[in-house]
Amino acid sequence: MAEHVRKAREFAGFLLCDLPRVDDAVLVVSEFAANALRHTASARPGGHYILEIRRWRDGASVALTDEGSHKVPRVPAPNDLSECGRGLQTVQALATEWHWTGDCRGRTFTASFLIRAHAVMVSSISPSEVFNDGLRAAAVLTSDSAL
Repeated sequence: MAEHVRKAREFAGFLLCDLPRVDDAVLVVSEFAANALRHTASARPGGHYILEIRRWRDGASVALTDEGSHKVPRVPAPNDLSECGRGLQTVQALATEWHWTGDCRGRTFTASFLIRAHAVMVSSISPSEVFNDGLRAAAVLTSDSAL
C-alpha cells in the first residue's frame, strides 16, 4: 500500500510543482489514496483507483475515484486520543473546498486548492444617483487630502 500512495504523491507533486499550495495538494492526494486502499474495493487483488489532477491559473484540483465500499465516508468529530480517523479532517482543513460523490460501486473524492480568493464589489448606488446630482453631500479624498 505504501508504494502506491508514494507514487500518487510523486505524480501529484510533479504535475503541481509550481502551485504555491503544492504541499497541501500532495498531502490530500496521500489521504485520498490511503483511504481508497484501506477502506474500498480498490484494495482487493486487481483493484485500482484513478487519480486526476487539474491545474488552472488560480489553483488546482485533485480527484481520486475508487472502486467503492459499503461504508459511507464521514468526517468524524475530532478526538485527541484516537489513533486514526484524521484523514478527511486533514482534507477539510487543507482544501479550499472538497466533496465526494458516488456509492458502494465507486466514489470520487475531489479537493480544490485556490491560490487567491476573488472578491466582487457590489454597489447600492445607481449611476443616475452619481451623475444626476443624486449625491448632495460627498467627501472627495485624494492623495493630497489631509488626514
